Amino acid sequence: MALRAALRSKCGLTGRLSQLSSCSNHGRVCVAQRRNNSTSPKIKVDFDQSTGVAVMRMQSPPVNSLSLDFLTELCINLEKLEMDKSCRGLIITSSQPKVFSAGLDIMEMYGKSPERCGEFWKAVQEMWLKLYSSNMITIAAINGSSPAGGCLMSLTCDYRIMADNPRYSIGLNETQLGIVAPFWFKDTMVNTVGHRTTEMALELGLLYSSSEALKIGLVDQLVPEDQVLTTATQTMTKWLAIPDHARQITKSMMRKPTIDKLTSNREADIQNFVSFITKDSIQKSLRMYLEMLKKRKS
Repeated sequence: MALRAALRSKCGLTGRLSQLSSCSNHGRVCVAQRRNNSTSPKIKVDFDQSTGVAVMRMQSPPVNSLSLDFLTELCINLEKLEMDKSCRGLIITSSQPKVFSAGLDIMEMYGKSPERCGEFWKAVQEMWLKLYSSNMITIAAINGSSPAGGCLMSLTCDYRIMADNPRYSIGLNETQLGIVAPFWFKDTMVNTVGHRTTEMALELGLLYSSSEALKIGLVDQLVPEDQVLTTATQTMTKWLAIPDHARQITKSMMRKPTIDKLTSNREADIQNFVSFITKDSIQKSLRMYLEMLKKRKS
């Protein structure tokens, strides 16, 4: 409860540090663009009470980077929907062209105090916990690239539909930046595609094309880009036909061991992240990556 209160208190923050713009062509973890209007909503939710289905659109230009403000707003919206018992299903998609979410905002990890890094990581944990343990049916309508944290977000969902576009990629590519995906990222992927595929993917920081992602089971379905949301809506109907209590109990049975592993180790996981990300060698790697983005932009 204390964490939820802290997340709520963050909702009104403005004046975030101006941030660099750029993303590599391969959908690597990105850095958010300068935000001229930091108070504009980063999440838009449309709830159809007649169907019991909400559509959540991420709308934080340019690439829906998972900043502290973004994660806070996301968690607040998720909590509101979860508390509304008439909301049975949630479709998550992006309003930004060519990207679902570029993952964690590097500027939240570079040059920040240990306290700030810890606050950020709590918000990342909270996003995962709310989505992975949700009683709602969750479908990711992946209408663009989804590396790193964007991939994690989609992996929390019950079903993943991705645009059939060879330019789009998805995967947990943290090692390419010198960062290590924590155990709960790993466990979520293992639960989806198996141990060996996850081991290869995480060690090499692999990003998969949409067709490759379908082949290994990272996504469940490919459709033309202009049909992603329509297909998600149609697919939701099939899931809604299952009695909620039976589906929810089954989902909990499948996911509870993974969820319990984080909830019983949250503080230690935060300390591990802070200790790792504030190391001089890791900060140097992030600085080099940022400099590379600057050169690429110029």
